[in-house]
Amino acid sequence: MFTWENAWNVLRPLIKMGLILLIGHFIIVYIMRIVKKAFHRSKMDHSLAEFLSKSTNIVLHIFVILSALNSVGVSTNGILAALSAATVAVAVALKDSLNNVAGGILLLLSPRVYIAAGGDEGTVVRVDLLHTTVRTIDNKMVSIPNGALLNSHIINYTREPRRRVDITFSVPYEANIEKAKQIICGVLLAHPLVLKEPEEPMARVMRYQDSAVEVITRSWCNTPDYWKVYFDLTEQVRDALEKNGITIPYNQFDVHIKESEK
Repeated sequence: MFTWENAWNVLRPLIKMGLILLIGHFIIVYIMRIVKKAFHRSKMDHSLAEFLSKSTNIVLHIFVILSALNSVGVSTNGILAALSAATVAVAVALKDSLNNVAGGILLLLSPRVYIAAGGDEGTVVRVDLLHTTVRTIDNKMVSIPNGALLNSHIINYTREPRRRVDITFSVPYEANIEKAKQIICGVLLAHPLVLKEPEEPMARVMRYQDSAVEVITRSWCNTPDYWKVYFDLTEQVRDALEKNGITIPYNQFDVHIKESEK
C-alpha cells in the first residue's frame, strides 16, 4: 500500500546520495581551481601540471562516488575488490599501453626541450600519457610512444646552457700542419659567438687518413648558437685555408706503372 512515509523512506537514501554527489562535485571543482592556481604559480611544466590535475580530479571523483554509495548502504569493500581484480586484468591486457603511461610520467618529471631518440630529433611540443609529440627541424610533427622513448637512448641537447662544437677538417700531407692549425685556431678565436670558457678553442691532429691529415677543432658556444657557429666555422675555415694556399684534399690514388724488362 502506497504511503508518503514509504515513499519518503525509499527516496531519502537516493536524495542523500544525490546531494553527496552534487555537493562533492562542486567541492572538487573548487579544489581543482586552487590546485591549478598552485601549479601555475610554481611554474611547473604545462604537460606535467595537466597530468597531475587530471589524476587529482579522477581520484577525488572516485572518492565522492564511493562515499555516495556507502551512504545508501552499498558495501564499498566488494566494489574495491572488484576494481582491484579488474585493474589487474586490464594491466595484463594493456601492458604495452601501461608501459607508455609509465614512460610518459617519467618524461613529464624530467626537463626536456630538444631531444634526439629513436632516429627522430626535434623540439618537444607535448608529452601526454601515451605519446610524446616532437616537432622536427623540417617542421614535421612526430608522435613517439613513451614506452619506446623510455627504453631508448635519449639525447637532451638543451639541458645545458653551453655546447661544444666539434668539426673535423682534412689537410693535405704536403701542407705545413702547424701553419694549418694556427690558421684554423685564428678563425675559431675570431668568431664572436665562440666562448673562451670552459676551455680555449683548439685544433689538433686527429688521425692520418690515406689522402689527408684530419685536424679536429673543438670550441664552445651557447646552446642556442650551436648551428650558427657550426656552419660559420665550416665555411670560414675552408676560406681561410684556401687563402693561405692550403686546399682541402679529396681521395686520390697514385698509380705507378713499371715497364717490364724484355
